[in-house]
Amino acid sequence: MKNALFFCVLGAVVFLSSCEKEDEIQAYTVPTTYTFDNVEYKESAARISMWLGYTTYLGRSIRKVLSQDTVNYLWNNSNAAYTADVASNIPYPHTEINKLTFNLASKSADVNTFKAYADSMVAVSKFFNRPGAKGVAGKIGSRLFNYTGLEFNQAVAKGLMGGLSLYNINAILDKIPSDDNTIVVAGQGTAMQHNWDLAFGYVGIPANYDTTTAYTSAMENRPLALGGYFAERGKYLKAGGLVFEAFRKGRAAIVAKDYKTRDAAIATIKEYLEKTVAASAYYYVTTPQTQVALDAKFHSLSEGFGFILALKYRDVSSKLTPANYQTLLDIIKTNFYTLAEDPSNTKLKQAQTILTNAYGKLQP
Repeated sequence: MKNALFFCVLGAVVFLSSCEKEDEIQAYTVPTTYTFDNVEYKESAARISMWLGYTTYLGRSIRKVLSQDTVNYLWNNSNAAYTADVASNIPYPHTEINKLTFNLASKSADVNTFKAYADSMVAVSKFFNRPGAKGVAGKIGSRLFNYTGLEFNQAVAKGLMGGLSLYNINAILDKIPSDDNTIVVAGQGTAMQHNWDLAFGYVGIPANYDTTTAYTSAMENRPLALGGYFAERGKYLKAGGLVFEAFRKGRAAIVAKDYKTRDAAIATIKEYLEKTVAASAYYYVTTPQTQVALDAKFHSLSEGFGFILALKYRDVSSKLTPANYQTLLDIIKTNFYTLAEDPSNTKLKQAQTILTNAYGKLQP
């Protein structure tokens, strides 16, 4: 009898606790744009503008010798290195960036690796007016390659979509469930709200992102970096719309303390950001198989090189196994002249298979 009474009381306590937990969830709606009270993500969004300025300067290697000092200053955001020449018509132009105390170096994963690729672009830029060939760094067509056919600026630009964007987004989202969601800081909201906003900023899409808009480089408030690839390589997956909706839904759910919906949003964001990177990698190991001109082929392979680097920063739950990722890395690090000389494209077809086996169909 005592045991029966104990379990009845225990059941009542559990029931009441459950009711209280449910009652904590407030009624809410999900806005059509990323518009909430106390939203602030300047630090992450500004880094995406820095990414554009940095990689734009590296791309100038096709017509001049790059300055090692300038590359260092841009990486560390020092000496007012961001100029109108490399950082204008973007959400945070050079006049804003140069005032900021943060930079790319402090938030990029494998910082020494990406800096080494940038420094290598500086070294190769010395040959911008020399013809390139197998074993010889120089220009092929209108593009500048190292002696293996790699464009280092593409390795940096696409690789940082993982090493800067994906890496930080996943790290922030992993920490979100343990963040405080009670103490409100004016202008930033709770720690959970603010960190969620920072993750959104790293995606590189505007607060009023619209998948039906034909964004152009003339638009200041346009998708950049990883967000810029939603329309290019993530379109088949409808990744842009799904990620944007999940960020809006998750932010609204955090305010309402609906943590089940928040966690579902986290899963969607992680899945479709990774798939966007994977779809991009797939495209750039597929396209070179039918390209004839070496400059076009090597440019595609260089982009593929960067996106495969970016996949290193995928979530721990990824369906791409460490062993298969290493195989992808070994394939794309093969001398591009060697890949180009194989009429059967054996290694590139192997890369395609690894990606589709892990992620399913990635392109139409």
